[in-house]
Amino acid sequence: MTDMITITPLLTTLLARAATGTLLVTLLAGGAVGVLLGTAAAKTWAAAQARLAWPQGANFLRLHLSLGLVVSVEVLASAVALSLPSLRLACLVLAAVYAAFVVGATTLRGQECGCFGVEGMTVGPLHIWGCALTSAALGLAALLGDGLTAARPARLAAAVATALVMTLALQLLRGRESASARASQEHHDRLLVVLSPTCPACSALKIMENHDVSDTEAAGTVSWVDQDSQPAAALRQAGVDISSFPAVVSLDSSNPAGAQVRSGLQECREVLQSWRQRHLVPQA
Repeated sequence: MTDMITITPLLTTLLARAATGTLLVTLLAGGAVGVLLGTAAAKTWAAAQARLAWPQGANFLRLHLSLGLVVSVEVLASAVALSLPSLRLACLVLAAVYAAFVVGATTLRGQECGCFGVEGMTVGPLHIWGCALTSAALGLAALLGDGLTAARPARLAAAVATALVMTLALQLLRGRESASARASQEHHDRLLVVLSPTCPACSALKIMENHDVSDTEAAGTVSWVDQDSQPAAALRQAGVDISSFPAVVSLDSSNPAGAQVRSGLQECREVLQSWRQRHLVPQA
């Protein structure tokens, strides 16, 4: 009888620890899925609005992964992680995806990243280490979580909650960036529209706006230039990052280093419209 009294608290403690561990891993796996779903939705929305600045050139070691491929992998991995009965296997799948993100982020370090559908974001240490730590935590859970089980609805609930919070945060960030860009442009006196000859969106912008390289408009305050032109080269030398096209660069002629860059077809059109309205000059 004494032995039973002694063993009962021990079993209770072990069960409580197992339940806590299961909860933490469920939240980890569900949160990781939520981030994948949130980024996939954000990129898809930004692409549909012609706002996504997808990196050009190699973005995964020497390979260039298309937007469609990356979004497909995110959605497929999320579906698999949510449908697998085994929490360990779900963590293993997610760990592999986040490890791949580390490779991609390391390849793009210092460059603009379209991962979250927000223009102007740069891949840095936080991006890389965030993916690395998430992958390590998921891998550890898969390795040591032999006794962990979690119902799939619990994973789904955690994923949906994370995706919703992430979507709201990104919308707030987009709104803040737009307001900041408009405020900054009030002090700018020149706008460059930078185009690439190999960019389909640039060709579309020229047709939609009825302008081409070497054109000027809005009383000479707007110049349409090639990516390799002298004005674009001078901005790069001043530290202005123009890596995605089409791009609009608003600047103060007396301080080019403080220029603001916006990229993407829809974003360029909106900035041009706002600039023309502010200068009260009709489109050419």
